[in-house]
Amino acid sequence: MDLFRRLTRTLRARPARVAIALAALAFGLARPAHAVSVSPTALYIDSRTRTGVLTLYNPGSLPEEITIDFSYGFPQADTAGNVSVSLTKEPAAGEPSALAWMRAFPRRLLLQPGQRQIVRVLVEPPAGLADGEYWARILIASRGGQPPIEQTQGDVRLQLNVTTTLVMAANYRKGDLRTGVNVTAASARRTADGVQLTVDLSRNGNAAFLGRMRAELLDGRGEVLATLYDDVAVYRTMRRRLTFPAAAGAAPAAVRIHIDTEREDLPVGGALPAAPVDQRIPIS
Repeated sequence: MDLFRRLTRTLRARPARVAIALAALAFGLARPAHAVSVSPTALYIDSRTRTGVLTLYNPGSLPEEITIDFSYGFPQADTAGNVSVSLTKEPAAGEPSALAWMRAFPRRLLLQPGQRQIVRVLVEPPAGLADGEYWARILIASRGGQPPIEQTQGDVRLQLNVTTTLVMAANYRKGDLRTGVNVTAASARRTADGVQLTVDLSRNGNAAFLGRMRAELLDGRGEVLATLYDDVAVYRTMRRRLTFPAAAGAAPAAVRIHIDTEREDLPVGGALPAAPVDQRIPIS
């Protein structure tokens, strides 16, 4: 949830008949882009070292031009439980932003096929910073892993360059850190597709809660009919919505949820310790 990719397409049309060019693009000129791999999947930088290390690798057969930048944002959910990260270069006053303090070395590089490159992220926080966690996002843009896509339609020549941007968390941690999660509301209801579970979460403490939710569908005797797992990242609040598929002959009565900090996808120490949360939700 804390890491995603996005594609940026640059379209050039000669002569400038953009309507035709966009119509051609809509019919599927773009091919999947090859991009670099990055490890770890997120950076958690503490105040003792003030340094994080990324390893970039080009698994493709063509060079990749890499640019590293920073932005601010954190996972948020809409009313349907769809999660997104809205990025900005100008966080509002009072936001726990580390954006202005982060620098990457090198910031630009050319990664040859099969090559690995270490990138260091340095943090220079202001003096007197209060204890807590401060957030940013690293944007790793790569292009050149495939040649420009060209096509001619009549007197219009199209050239499509694809840039893939990987966005990952970079959290700076200072001093005494505390985190936890509360279930502020939860419901389970029967639908045409099965049983829909909705859980609203809020974070406490001064750092993001990174964990996992296990949801078990129970019958009237408490036997487990089905189990679903969901990674959760609660920076402030979060809504998660899961649906248990309908099963013939099953008679579900409740959903039991367990939330803990078991996250094997994160670097060691990424998920801060927190008390587990358990709750049973009757099905309406």
